[in-house]
Amino acid sequence: MKTRDEIIIDMCYTYRHDYGLKRSDDDPPWVAGMTDRERDGLWRTMAQIFDNDIAPYMEFKNDISKF
Repeated sequence: MKTRDEIIIDMCYTYRHDYGLKRSDDDPPWVAGMTDRERDGLWRTMAQIFDNDIAPYMEFKNDISKF
């Protein structure tokens, strides 16, 4: 069973395949990856989607649905 954070990370990778690649602010725009700020922003967006639109309709095993 996946945790909330694992599901959110999977959502991030689904939206951006380069979510796990680090890129610096000085890198040119064609370099794959995301800066720490971009990665944090995407994670927060996906967490909001999960918390508001997915989690209310899920039943977690072992009652871990209480975040």
